[in-house]
Amino acid sequence: MKQLLILIIFSFFGCLKQNGPVINNEMISFYPTTGSVRDIALIGDTLYVANGTEGLKVFQLKIVEDLIVLDSLYEDSSEDRDIINVYVDQSSKVLFVLDKFKYTYFGSPHNFTDIFIEKIDCDEFQSRSTIIEVDDIPQVFTLYRHIDSINESKPLTTSIKLIPITVYEEFNLYIEDCSIGDILDSLNYNLTDISSANDMLYLTNANFNIPSVSRYKQNLDGNFHLIDEDILSIKPLTVRAYDSSYIVGLDNRSGCYIALLDSEGEIISKFTMFDGYTIRDIHYSQGLLLLSAGYDGVLVCKWDGQGEPIPYAIISSSNAYSALVYNENKIIIGTKNGIEIYKVD
Repeated sequence: MKQLLILIIFSFFGCLKQNGPVINNEMISFYPTTGSVRDIALIGDTLYVANGTEGLKVFQLKIVEDLIVLDSLYEDSSEDRDIINVYVDQSSKVLFVLDKFKYTYFGSPHNFTDIFIEKIDCDEFQSRSTIIEVDDIPQVFTLYRHIDSINESKPLTTSIKLIPITVYEEFNLYIEDCSIGDILDSLNYNLTDISSANDMLYLTNANFNIPSVSRYKQNLDGNFHLIDEDILSIKPLTVRAYDSSYIVGLDNRSGCYIALLDSEGEIISKFTMFDGYTIRDIHYSQGLLLLSAGYDGVLVCKWDGQGEPIPYAIISSSNAYSALVYNENKIIIGTKNGIEIYKVD
């Protein structure tokens, strides 16, 4: 299926306020789904899809002339899951999927007959995670929601648990370690996202009173302490941390906030971009920064990971939850209607 999409040039420059090329983009593949595609992950040519109430789907991507064909490898047969996030650790190749309001499941992405091998059962009501690898062991920082009716001052809170995952690949066995417990607690119940980079944790909306990005660093004794709270004027929805920067998607059509960091992790410059868009997801790879903006589609920028992003295109997709780069100039988007793939030239 091909569909030529027209870029609205004047709106593009008016909203982005940047001097960059406006390029054509066309849909080269569309895979409709019954449920919304809430998140996507890509390892090589294998696409992992968080398909909401339809569960997890896995596809093999194949390029046929100028089109991309999606061959189904796996479909979750469970009827009681609402999968909203999916992540595959690049090094350990462990797959993580989040079931909304319930548990994170993890296991081997190569076992397409029974992917859901184990669930992280350290506590209930899990909500967002970030995964890092330490000495070849994936470690999960997971947000947990708590309701305490006895605590009148803070009946609703969020805590963060650090959960190492031991992988016994030869036995197809994965074991979580719940012994560490909470590394941070009594945080805002409406904490929206977590990201990590360079031994730092980035939390959005962790403060009960003001919108902010809280940055925590791990001490030598393993404890985390707050080193900086970057105050914002608008509620942050999502955050992605990189080596020399972090990007925050803002609510209420306020675009995104970008902070550039020096080698010591100190903020050297900060600014906002894309006023008029609500940014719900962020992805950066292969020199392209993708900002998923719901019904406004996906904003595409060229970026080196350090300076100011250069606007490159607007993809007028269906309601975009998440997007990623494939094969340099292909953009795969998880939407309300299914998987849409565009080529940008």
